[in-house]
Amino acid sequence: MDNTIYKQDEYRILEVIDECSTLEDLKGDCYNADLNSDICSIQLKNEEVEFESKCYNEGVYGYILEKWNSDIGQGWEHVDSCFGFVGTHAEENHYIVDELKAAIK
Repeated sequence: MDNTIYKQDEYRILEVIDECSTLEDLKGDCYNADLNSDICSIQLKNEEVEFESKCYNEGVYGYILEKWNSDIGQGWEHVDSCFGFVGTHAEENHYIVDELKAAIK
Protein backbone atom coordinates (compact mmCIF):
# COMPACT_ATOMS: atom_id res chain seq x y z
CA MET A 1 0.00 0.00 0.00
CA ASP A 2 1.33 3.44 -0.95
CA ASN A 3 0.94 6.19 1.60
CA THR A 4 1.33 9.80 0.44
CA ILE A 5 3.11 11.49 3.34
CA TYR A 6 3.93 14.82 1.71
CA LYS A 7 2.59 16.85 -1.19
CA GLN A 8 3.73 20.20 -2.56
CA ASP A 9 2.61 21.63 -5.88
CA GLU A 10 3.23 18.92 -8.50
CA TYR A 11 5.42 16.78 -6.19
CA ARG A 12 4.61 14.07 -3.69
CA ILE A 13 6.51 11.72 -1.41
CA LEU A 14 5.21 8.20 -0.92
CA GLU A 15 6.01 5.78 1.87
CA VAL A 16 5.82 2.24 0.47
CA ILE A 17 6.50 -1.23 1.78
CA ASP A 18 9.97 -2.38 0.74
CA GLU A 19 9.38 -5.78 -0.81
CA CYS A 20 12.96 -6.29 -2.02
CA SER A 21 15.07 -5.92 1.11
CA THR A 22 16.34 -9.03 2.84
CA LEU A 23 17.37 -9.38 6.47
CA GLU A 24 20.91 -10.11 5.33
CA ASP A 25 21.03 -6.86 3.33
CA LEU A 26 19.54 -4.85 6.18
CA LYS A 27 21.86 -6.32 8.82
CA GLY A 28 25.03 -6.15 6.77
CA ASP A 29 27.99 -6.78 9.08
CA CYS A 30 26.36 -5.15 12.10
CA TYR A 31 25.91 -8.43 13.94
CA ASN A 32 29.06 -10.23 12.80
CA ALA A 33 30.88 -11.19 16.00
CA ASP A 34 34.26 -11.34 14.23
CA LEU A 35 33.92 -7.72 13.10
CA ASN A 36 32.39 -6.47 16.35
CA SER A 37 34.71 -8.08 18.88
CA ASP A 38 34.33 -5.09 21.22
CA ILE A 39 30.71 -6.14 21.89
CA CYS A 40 29.84 -9.19 23.97
CA SER A 41 28.72 -11.95 21.59
CA ILE A 42 25.59 -12.65 23.67
CA GLN A 43 24.63 -8.98 23.60
CA LEU A 44 25.29 -8.87 19.85
CA LYS A 45 23.07 -11.92 19.28
CA ASN A 46 20.31 -10.38 21.42
CA GLU A 47 20.51 -7.15 19.41
CA GLU A 48 20.32 -9.14 16.17
CA VAL A 49 17.19 -11.01 17.33
CA GLU A 50 15.65 -7.69 18.44
CA PHE A 51 16.42 -6.12 15.03
CA GLU A 52 14.92 -9.09 13.17
CA SER A 53 11.82 -8.88 15.35
CA LYS A 54 11.48 -5.17 14.62
CA CYS A 55 11.75 -5.86 10.87
CA TYR A 56 9.00 -8.48 11.04
CA ASN A 57 6.73 -6.52 13.39
CA GLU A 58 7.12 -2.99 12.03
CA GLY A 59 8.03 -3.69 8.42
CA VAL A 60 10.61 -2.23 6.07
CA TYR A 61 9.79 0.83 3.97
CA GLY A 62 11.01 2.98 1.14
CA TYR A 63 10.37 6.61 0.22
CA ILE A 64 9.70 7.78 -3.32
CA LEU A 65 9.68 11.33 -4.65
CA GLU A 66 7.43 11.73 -7.69
CA LYS A 67 6.52 14.64 -9.94
CA TRP A 68 3.21 14.98 -11.78
CA ASN A 69 3.50 15.08 -15.57
CA SER A 70 0.25 16.33 -17.08
CA ASP A 71 1.14 15.19 -20.61
CA ILE A 72 -1.33 12.68 -22.04
CA GLY A 73 -0.62 9.16 -20.81
CA GLN A 74 2.06 10.20 -18.32
CA GLY A 75 0.98 10.86 -14.70
CA TRP A 76 3.32 10.45 -11.74
CA GLU A 77 7.00 10.11 -12.66
CA HIS A 78 9.81 8.85 -10.44
CA VAL A 79 12.33 11.53 -9.41
CA ASP A 80 14.24 9.89 -6.55
CA SER A 81 13.85 7.16 -3.95
CA CYS A 82 15.53 5.40 -1.05
CA PHE A 83 14.62 2.06 0.54
CA GLY A 84 15.53 -0.14 3.50
CA PHE A 85 14.13 1.82 6.46
CA VAL A 86 12.86 -0.30 9.34
CA GLY A 87 9.56 0.86 10.78
CA THR A 88 7.21 3.47 9.43
CA HIS A 89 8.35 7.06 9.63
CA ALA A 90 5.32 8.86 8.25
CA GLU A 91 4.40 10.32 11.63
CA GLU A 92 7.83 11.66 12.54
CA ASN A 93 10.44 13.88 10.97
CA HIS A 94 12.71 11.46 9.09
CA TYR A 95 15.95 12.57 7.49
CA ILE A 96 15.29 10.89 4.13
CA VAL A 97 11.94 12.70 3.84
CA ASP A 98 13.77 15.97 4.52
CA GLU A 99 16.32 15.12 1.83
CA LEU A 100 13.59 14.33 -0.70
CA LYS A 101 11.79 17.58 0.18
CA ALA A 102 15.06 19.46 -0.41
CA ALA A 103 15.31 17.89 -3.88
CA ILE A 104 12.06 19.62 -4.83
CA LYS A 105 13.62 23.07 -4.62
